[in-house]
Amino acid sequence: MKTCKNCQSRFEGKYCNQCGQKFYTDKDKSVSSLVGESVHFLTHFEGSFFNSLRAVLFRPGKLSAEYSNGIRKKYFKPISFYLMIIILYLIFPLFQGLNMEMRYYKNLEISGNFIERQIDEKLKEDKINEADLAEKFHEVSAKVSKILLLIFIPFTAMFLYFLYFNKKRFMFDNFILATEFNIFYLLVFYLIFPLIYYLIIDWTGFYTTERILGFVILSGFWIYAFIILKYIMKEKWWLTLIKSLVLIFLHSYFVMVIYKFFVFETTFFLMNYFH
Repeated sequence: MKTCKNCQSRFEGKYCNQCGQKFYTDKDKSVSSLVGESVHFLTHFEGSFFNSLRAVLFRPGKLSAEYSNGIRKKYFKPISFYLMIIILYLIFPLFQGLNMEMRYYKNLEISGNFIERQIDEKLKEDKINEADLAEKFHEVSAKVSKILLLIFIPFTAMFLYFLYFNKKRFMFDNFILATEFNIFYLLVFYLIFPLIYYLIIDWTGFYTTERILGFVILSGFWIYAFIILKYIMKEKWWLTLIKSLVLIFLHSYFVMVIYKFFVFETTFFLMNYFH
């Protein structure tokens, strides 16, 4: 019998049956062992990451279905995948739609007038012009807008719960599906699509309006929502078509109104206390 150095349990074999830690010997302290562990990590990461990426892009719903059913070894953890996308978007913010300039927040539905009053009060309080305030705002909001992308998941999971409350799904399953849904949203429409669009502009000089871009994004997102919901929920196509449209409307309204209000208020709070 061996004693686990991590949890002090007694066990036989190479791994503790309580905490799963490997029983290490002097051989595991060799350089070759270190190299072996590094190779194992890289190959495991590469395999699980690309399995997840392929599933999200080409087999919508497969990752969520299998992960919720306990098939997890071959996939990169969905929430870790989502965090990785956020980091990539933080480093390469190709589209600024999720991080607007301060002046545009005045035009938000419902909260626009309230935000305008806050800005006016801040200008008087700090005795600063709007251009300087906008610059300070942008410095903080550039990071805040990325961090708050995390709230996309619980809100989307809540939308799924109300759309499919008759399915009596575990909230865990809705969270996993919401994570895959938003991985696709950020990865395709805020990283891949902008990169392709800017390459087309660079090569051909072709431009289009924001309205057309928005229509293309929403249409693509609706198609994806229909496919993933049909695969997971297995309802009639016309019912899935309606529910996918409702989901896209709720998600878009959340992004354009609620999320951006959170970004503005959080940014203003941090400006008050840390600047």
